[in-house]
Order: sequence, then structure tokens, then C-alpha cells
Amino acid sequence: MAEKLTIHGMLATASHLPRLPFDTRELATIRTATPIVGPKLSPKFEPEAGYVYLASRQLHMEFVVVKSVRKKTIFGSLKPRFTIFLGFEDGEVWEQGPEVTTPRAVAYVFQRLQAADQWLDKEYGRKR
Repeated sequence: MAEKLTIHGMLATASHLPRLPFDTRELATIRTATPIVGPKLSPKFEPEAGYVYLASRQLHMEFVVVKSVRKKTIFGSLKPRFTIFLGFEDGEVWEQGPEVTTPRAVAYVFQRLQAADQWLDKEYGRKR
């Protein structure tokens, strides 16, 4: 089971990652992944600093996507890694979620969360 973090613990964990800024294509891919996950404004999480803050009212969750350096190629270019932090209980409890290598994979994670939520709603009834 993942370690539960506070918002400060999550920020400390994310600050130790060598972050890269998001470009507009990556932001567009992540933000248009699924209609239930949308951007949320926060001065703590700027795309230029390597953070994207997202929230989903339907899932009752918040997300912070951190773009960091995965590896440096022999040609000097940097390959990114996207780490998804999952926030529960209105952002009071955070867990480090999956690490993926492309913005499309981040979008896929959100789509799978939506599909799992729909299945749970159908199987066990709508949450309040």
C-alpha cells in the first residue's frame, strides 16, 4: 500500500524530483483526457515549474502531475517521466500514484479511473 502523505509531504516529495516545465502540447493532451478531470487554479502548482493541478468533482479526487527527468540521452536531450499524485478528502491525504513516460499515458490513467468509477457506480450504486 502506498504511503499516505499530507500536502506538505507531497510537495516535499515532488520537490526532490528534477522537474521539467510542461509545454502546451502536453498540457492539452492531459487536460483533454476526460471531461470529468479538469484543471484547477492554484498558485502552488505552475506548469512552468513542472506541476499541473487537476481536480475531479465526480471522482472526489485531486491530482498533481509532476513532470521530471527520467533520463538524459547521449545526444543531450532529456526524456520525461510523469508522476501522478492522488489527493483524497479534499486534498488532505495524498498518495504517490503511477509513474508514466508520456502525456498520453497520463490521459489513459484518468480514463481508466473514470471507467472504474462508472463500474463501481453501476455495481454498488451512486456515491453521495
